[in-house]
Amino acid sequence: MTNHLKGLLMTIFAVVILSPDSVLIRLVENASSGVDSWTVLFWRGLLYAVGVSLLVLIKYRSKTITEFKNIGKGGLVIGFCSGISTGTFVFAIVYTSIANALVIISTGPIMIAIVAWFLLKEKYSLITWASLVIVFVGIYIVMSGSIGGENLVGDFFALITAVMMGFTFTLTRKYKDVNMVPVNAIGGLIAALIAFLMANQITVPAEVAGYIIAMGVILSISFSLITIAPRYMPAAEVGMIMPLETVLGSLIAWYVISEAPTMNAIIGGSIVIITLFLHSWHSTNLARKEKN
Repeated sequence: MTNHLKGLLMTIFAVVILSPDSVLIRLVENASSGVDSWTVLFWRGLLYAVGVSLLVLIKYRSKTITEFKNIGKGGLVIGFCSGISTGTFVFAIVYTSIANALVIISTGPIMIAIVAWFLLKEKYSLITWASLVIVFVGIYIVMSGSIGGENLVGDFFALITAVMMGFTFTLTRKYKDVNMVPVNAIGGLIAALIAFLMANQITVPAEVAGYIIAMGVILSISFSLITIAPRYMPAAEVGMIMPLETVLGSLIAWYVISEAPTMNAIIGGSIVIITLFLHSWHSTNLARKEKN
């Protein structure tokens, strides 16, 4: 198996198993009014941290502590950004439709470009800046359907999630020679600590425990693979596959909890996903030509 195929399979598998995540949050919310968002975030973050730590332990065994130490101060900053995005994602799903949240969060690759331009002084072509403008037009269409309603709050949480993802993946790329998988555990722990301070209670009813455990498993495996995948294939190609979660997640929400996307979400989402795909495709071809 070639490195490229390995990275491709990692990314596709990561995206597919991540797709039900938003629906699981909504199922917990619908199943029990006694579980608030902070409680969900506490267990989601804690299980995420434990899951990633176990994966690192299985992989590195006696070198596990060393791998955590190696992330350095840069890794702690990445972990903080990851922890914030873990929290804002939960509130985005709670306060807006799943389709809206996933469409806005799918703009992560464009947010990465903006953050990399700001932090790493990377220069981009006119095509990238044009794509950025088109994507934000798509976001505006999605969010315009929420103006005047509670959904707008959730849309802004989704936008914060995308921005934090931009910082997370840009800084991960900056420290590409360091294994940053342990950072995911740090992010989960930070989210859990913040939620612990804010939650009215941390106990959950037995009927939703399975959903919460599933979240921890999904996050641990998916984000560990997404963190590793760019080692085997161009980051632009990883970005080209990521919007698949928006499509799959929206379809799962439609099928499982009958939450149909609004016309604004469909139109704006189509603009965002097509633009992201074409931009990633262009970036990948450009990188291959430069390599040759």
